[in-house]
Amino acid sequence: MTPTPITPHVTVSPGDVVHLRERDYQHTTGPLRLRITCVRLDLSIWYDGQWVWLEGVEIRADGQAGPHRHVLAHVAALPKPEA
Repeated sequence: MTPTPITPHVTVSPGDVVHLRERDYQHTTGPLRLRITCVRLDLSIWYDGQWVWLEGVEIRADGQAGPHRHVLAHVAALPKPEA
């Protein structure tokens, strides 16, 4: 029997800016504002659909672009789909 892939439903896409608290993501520390360049839903099967890989450019407090980041974000911390 093949396990059913779990793909989370997220509403973020490249170009969006998300604000994440430290507890809402992994692989760096502190609050993070990220302009998304890539959403990796295909990897979410390994995280029970509860986490999603986001790639993007950090937006610093002064509004300038910072380094490129890869973070594992908690799906529940992302904007909710509109009903």
